[in-house]
Amino acid sequence: MTEHPENRPVGDPDSSRGAAAHGSASWDDLQVGFCGSPRAKLDERGRLKMPAEFKTFLERKYGKDFNEFYITSRDGLDAEIYPIPEWQQLWSKVMKMPPSNKSRQDLVARYTLYGAKAEMDPQGRLLLPDELRTAGMVNEDVSVMGEGNLLRVTPLSRLKEKVHGKPMSSESMDELAGFGL
Repeated sequence: MTEHPENRPVGDPDSSRGAAAHGSASWDDLQVGFCGSPRAKLDERGRLKMPAEFKTFLERKYGKDFNEFYITSRDGLDAEIYPIPEWQQLWSKVMKMPPSNKSRQDLVARYTLYGAKAEMDPQGRLLLPDELRTAGMVNEDVSVMGEGNLLRVTPLSRLKEKVHGKPMSSESMDELAGFGL
């Protein structure tokens, strides 16, 4: 049975050799997508300036003039920023679920309430949807976390609160170890 490169752990030497052998792009294009957690600031109007490393990645993946995103949230606390092609794939999966499914209904309601299409302006800024701005995501220092096919924008104060003074439990560490982490 042949192992597929996409099933190998990130950082696996074979996955790097496989990528190089196929003449493909760098590891982040093939394995990870958006990666990292640069800090940024939402301005007083609720606009996020796209971090340079993510803007560069977007240009490599979607082309120099790419500027279309869908911004939403599942909880109203963090913003999820999807390039439109990634959003369309996710939305397609949601729409394949039975309309009567309660989890689907809850997710659609949240994505609808907090979501809107957004275009990145020539200065590389994205305006967060009204609901997220009125929930307090303006004039804030934020972390912009790369999570594969999306960017998660979290107020830095909330992220610090979540992490500081709350060590990971041994159960969590064991669970992660089960995934090779």
